[in-house]
Amino acid sequence: MANLTGGIPLSKVSPNFLHANSTSHTWPFSAIAELIDNAYDPDVNASELWIDKVEIGGFQCITFADNGNGLDEDKLLKMLSFGFCEKDVYEKSNHKPIGHYGNGFKSGSMRLGQDAIVFTRHVHTTSIGMLSQTYLSKTGCETVMVPIITWELPSNKKIHSGSSQNNLAAILKYSPFTTESSLLTELFSLERLKTGTKSFIFNLKRSKSGSPELDFESDPLDIRNPETLAMDMTTVYRPMQETIPEFKTSLREYCSILFLKPRMKIVLRGQKVKTKLISKSLSHTEIDVYKPGWLGRPLKIVFGFTCSKDARSENYGLMMYHRNRLIKAYEKVGYQRQRNNLGEGVVGVVQVDFLQPIHNKQDFNKDEKYNSFMTNISQKLNDYWNEKKCGGSRVQVAPAGNLPDWLWAQCENCLKWRRLPDGVRQTGLPDRWFCHMNPDASHNRCDVEEEPEDEDEALNRPTYEKTYKKQQEEKRKMCKMEEHQRRIQKERELRDREVAIQRTLQRINQGEVSSSKNQMRKDVVNLEKALIESKKREALQKRLILQLQEQKKHQEQQKGELLKAAENLRVVNMQNNTLLEKAENLAGNSPVSSTSGNNRNQNQNQNMCFKTEDGEVISIVENDDDASPQQKNRNAGKRKPVTDLIDLTMEEDDMPSSPTASKLFRTEDIKPDKDELDEQLQNSEGMETDAVKDKSKDVKPSLEELDSEIDVLRKANSESKKQRKNAASGNLYSKSKEKQIAPRKEKDKDGLCESETKQRYEELKKMYSTKCTEVTQAMEELKALQDNVHRLLRIIVPDVELGDAQDIRYIVEEMIRVNSDESLLNGASAT
Repeated sequence: MANLTGGIPLSKVSPNFLHANSTSHTWPFSAIAELIDNAYDPDVNASELWIDKVEIGGFQCITFADNGNGLDEDKLLKMLSFGFCEKDVYEKSNHKPIGHYGNGFKSGSMRLGQDAIVFTRHVHTTSIGMLSQTYLSKTGCETVMVPIITWELPSNKKIHSGSSQNNLAAILKYSPFTTESSLLTELFSLERLKTGTKSFIFNLKRSKSGSPELDFESDPLDIRNPETLAMDMTTVYRPMQETIPEFKTSLREYCSILFLKPRMKIVLRGQKVKTKLISKSLSHTEIDVYKPGWLGRPLKIVFGFTCSKDARSENYGLMMYHRNRLIKAYEKVGYQRQRNNLGEGVVGVVQVDFLQPIHNKQDFNKDEKYNSFMTNISQKLNDYWNEKKCGGSRVQVAPAGNLPDWLWAQCENCLKWRRLPDGVRQTGLPDRWFCHMNPDASHNRCDVEEEPEDEDEALNRPTYEKTYKKQQEEKRKMCKMEEHQRRIQKERELRDREVAIQRTLQRINQGEVSSSKNQMRKDVVNLEKALIESKKREALQKRLILQLQEQKKHQEQQKGELLKAAENLRVVNMQNNTLLEKAENLAGNSPVSSTSGNNRNQNQNQNMCFKTEDGEVISIVENDDDASPQQKNRNAGKRKPVTDLIDLTMEEDDMPSSPTASKLFRTEDIKPDKDELDEQLQNSEGMETDAVKDKSKDVKPSLEELDSEIDVLRKANSESKKQRKNAASGNLYSKSKEKQIAPRKEKDKDGLCESETKQRYEELKKMYSTKCTEVTQAMEELKALQDNVHRLLRIIVPDVELGDAQDIRYIVEEMIRVNSDESLLNGASAT
């Protein structure tokens, strides 16, 4: 390698590129078309091509055999390599090549199967070459390698080289031909062709279900592509088609329209394909011309109606050929892209050699020329439809079964096309037709040239008059003229108005409109008066705003004073409450202190004795009748001996000053049941306070009345003391030695103290309730007065918001403010 490249390494092609390169063909028939192109191109120049399906050594194979010029070893190697193309020398000939990338055989064969083997016979040599993905993957090659073996002719001697034996071993191991004799047998079968090439493609592609991608069983004379129904992507407005075009599923149908002028006979599975000269197979044929500035000569476009027998067939549209080879079939343009029946059945045929096909030869590059051509061709198809359906030359076209304008037939020998005379029916033609069968004597020999076609003549205009288009153009012209006349009329009216305005301005400048000037002066005076009045109103509004601000300040001051008075009133109420509490304490409602209670308990634990006039000594103990037995025993153990002896025969002034005796006769501690009195007082006060709480919270009896009542209570208390003392002295003396007395908390038998106290309490309560009732009545009368005043003011001033009826002060102030505002407004208006 260093000797050949000078030390520079050679570029490699990965074996994986074979599969990646084949994915450019999304449709298997486009891959088959690549192999047909190789046989058709002028470097091979085959007149016949045989396509078949065979089985060799357990392998299903698709075979392509042609009677072309064949390949020597060097050309075979270039055909199995990438990018080698020597077809440029034929660019100036009448038979221009289709392929020019040097990639057709590789992409087409590897799209159909994993491996391909080629047998070719040239003038002096015959060779075998293999392009196999299986071989490359099994041997682990890093670059694409193609085994080739060559024999000399006519001696059929193998040309030996250093690698010929390895090439033969690889072919025998990884091809359906496992022996050298089988290879030679297949190679020598090309002798009948003298020169030609035969390719075998095996290890065919399969679908996801495992079945072969192509269908060889449905039709023994055809190879079918089982496609599913899909949306027609060429027209976004058309719904999904109910049927698939026949050329999409049938290889025989596709091969019949593959060439614009078929020059090569194709035999598919033993039967010749009946090719169609599609531009000569239409009815109501017309020719239109496309003449862009960048194109050297006019381009002929043939329009006509399809002669398909199927009414629902989608075999209509634009047929676009490049160098005699079909690129796009039945492309919908113009009216045909709309969701209606406009343009239905119209077929256009055109050869666009100025456009550039893409690498898989199924579409064109979308450049500026393509877009311009598609726009123009759409308009021309619409013109044809309008002329045939709506113009002067209206025709009645049946939806199916139309007859072509002319009947053409192709000779099996010379492959020339002959136009048959009128009266010859297509159904009467044999499958194999020759020139000598032509009724036209001037063209019934193979050595006679074909009849000249229209494209050979100078085309400067269409072959039909576009009357409908002319009518539409005239209507558009009339519309434009009418629009122009309307525009002129409007301009004239505008000029007349402008002249009238100028004359009016002149009259105004010359003083011819004095009355209008006087009116303008009056308007000015009125405006000045209105301005003065507006200024007065503005001044009055400012004064009213100032007065309202002062009133607001005055109201805020009054509000502050009211708050201060309320605070003072709250303090006075607190003082009155304090005095009332003191008065109640003086009346006997103060709680007993803890110290006096403890002393009383201690005295109760002592035994007291009294000496009567008879000389008997009486012991006084605590009454424990209601106590439990355990408590009685505990009290008996705690009793103390007699500590004091009180002589009842003595006068009160001579009574000894013993603590027990003194405590015994302290009648201040003998009071009515305080708990019951407190409970009754709280209940009565709570009911009365809730009744007048919202109206007269601060209403209470006067201090003078309370003082007088307290004096009466004191006198009654002193009298009750004396009565209790006398009663106690009469009851405590008994002839029994130990007579128990009831606890001190029980009432006396006569009940004199308790009844007077209750009587005075009831009187005080009645007096308090009477006062509260009077206050409540006074508050109700005040509220009734406020309601009457509020209703009266609503009648007098209905447009003023007066607020709450109880705020009599605010209502009166609001009434005074309204009266003052009215007086101000009246004074301002008088001014």
